[in-house]
Amino acid sequence: MNLLFIGVVALSLWLLYLQYKSNARKRSRLLTPVRPASILKINSYTSFGIMATVQFKDDACPQLGERIQKEGSLYKITGVLPENRPQPESHQRVWDCRLEKL
Repeated sequence: MNLLFIGVVALSLWLLYLQYKSNARKRSRLLTPVRPASILKINSYTSFGIMATVQFKDDACPQLGERIQKEGSLYKITGVLPENRPQPESHQRVWDCRLEKL
């Protein structure tokens, strides 16, 4: 009986530890900076996932793993297609990106 009780307590402590580590990892992932961007058009495909046309506020090229936000939803960039048609009147860059919702 005592051995069973000790085993149950040890198992519950181990599960609490794993849950704490998981929550800490999720919390730190949400604290990473969000790049300023506007999602112009968003489409969801079954084979590709989420594809979006994104206009970034700065002129830098988007990198894999960067995060962008639209209306309270946080997205991670998992793929980038080359720049669309260059628009001479606009200094903003437009990219087609594959996104993953976080």
